[in-house]
Amino acid sequence: MPHEDSPLDLSFDNVPRLSFPDDAWEWFANACRDIELPLDDAKRPVLEALYSHLLFVNESLNLTRIVTPLDYLKFHVFDSLTIENLVAAYTKPDDIVVDLGSGGGYPGLPLMTWLPDRRWALVDSRPHKVEFLNETLKLTPAAQNAHGYAFRGREAASQAPVLFQNCQLVTARAVGKGVELLQDVTALLDINGIFILMKGPAWPETEQKDFMRALPSAGFDLIEEQNIALDESDPDRWVIITTKLKHPKQKSTTSKGKFKASERRRKMNKGN
Repeated sequence: MPHEDSPLDLSFDNVPRLSFPDDAWEWFANACRDIELPLDDAKRPVLEALYSHLLFVNESLNLTRIVTPLDYLKFHVFDSLTIENLVAAYTKPDDIVVDLGSGGGYPGLPLMTWLPDRRWALVDSRPHKVEFLNETLKLTPAAQNAHGYAFRGREAASQAPVLFQNCQLVTARAVGKGVELLQDVTALLDINGIFILMKGPAWPETEQKDFMRALPSAGFDLIEEQNIALDESDPDRWVIITTKLKHPKQKSTTSKGKFKASERRRKMNKGN
């Protein structure tokens, strides 16, 4: 692992270009079709560039243990895109969407590739990873609408005032316990903003109860939980959708101001 002050080659200029095998791409295309996610020919070279860059930088910066083409498409890209319909439903062009604890850039990078008209903020507390994010997001069609930030979400007021209580949606995938993220999320979301938490199969047994108990005191309300399997051989994963009702130390908004869930959201189940 490099020291935080040591230089890294994070540019794409010298990265060997990798291509997805046809069978891996066919699996991905079929998976997208199963959840009615649009996929066009222009997406493949973008994802191949992101994959090539990730593996190249991964040799010097610990970003992922998922390195084969099929596993990358399945566990990084497709898993990220299972919430694309939710992000599209709960946001509009020019809304600020935050990928909290972005790490290697997932779910943010795939989502911005599909929804480049939102303003994307990839937030991570580790400066080297944010340097990587600011290079790799240039490979997406959202390059002009995206930026990486090095801070913890709860530090938004001082470290990124443009994001402080000004974001419409925050995602968090494979980063910390949900209940511990609420302080970070509340510093980022505006009133009626949406928090989408992505969790693995152990969610109901390990975190669900504590998270649900903490929502009211944190100023949040549950919209719904969804479960989805990436394919028939995988256990269900969980998507938890909440809305922020109030800023800290403020009275709750009236019923007229309370978020109303979009009719566009849909249940994602195994085999759909």
